[in-house]
Amino acid sequence: MATVVGNWGGGKVWCVTSGIFQSNAYFCEAHVPGGAILIDAGLDGPAIDAEMAEQGLRPHQVFCTHGHFDHAGSAAYFQKKYGCQIFMHKADARTLKSSNFLLMVLKIPHRIEQPEVTYIDASISIDVGGNALRYLSAPGHTPGSCVIEFGTTWFTGDTIYSRGVGLSSMPGEDSQLLRQSILHLWDGINAGRLICPGHGESMDGAAVRGENLALLTFLGLD
Repeated sequence: MATVVGNWGGGKVWCVTSGIFQSNAYFCEAHVPGGAILIDAGLDGPAIDAEMAEQGLRPHQVFCTHGHFDHAGSAAYFQKKYGCQIFMHKADARTLKSSNFLLMVLKIPHRIEQPEVTYIDASISIDVGGNALRYLSAPGHTPGSCVIEFGTTWFTGDTIYSRGVGLSSMPGEDSQLLRQSILHLWDGINAGRLICPGHGESMDGAAVRGENLALLTFLGLD
């Protein structure tokens, strides 16, 4: 079921939590063909698609915070059905290509198809219906992890959670680099900034700074 979690400054933001492997996919209203963009296509492509259709929307583009299967697993589904261009940081090309191996290791009975990806550098700004969508570099969880900024909203993948810390011991994870990345972004996590993580609930930036004690401890700010 899709839930409205806020407004990015130019339209609603909905969250759909996948069921095969729980993770958040977000779709945002925008002045683009189909009326929306999709951020982090989890494993349940048809379910996400159905929730978007309920709102009279379809995705024009798919933006991935990083290459793990629970964030990019259905990208090929939307590309084949709607011709969506898929965006991801180039440092996560290997992460995406290892998806089926990780699914097998984790004993998740699901396999994904590899999409055609437009690999980009961080700090790039992409026009979305006259509004800028920016990729902010945040390596640590994966080499190419990024925070996606769209309007007043940050889609933080597994870099920043509203509660807890996104440490998973997955291949390629670097906890020291993750800490540095979050500290570099810390001043941008403030009141009026909607934080939409890859897992768990969305929250105002001021609440994340004040209430996520595990994160503050991890950063050495407690």
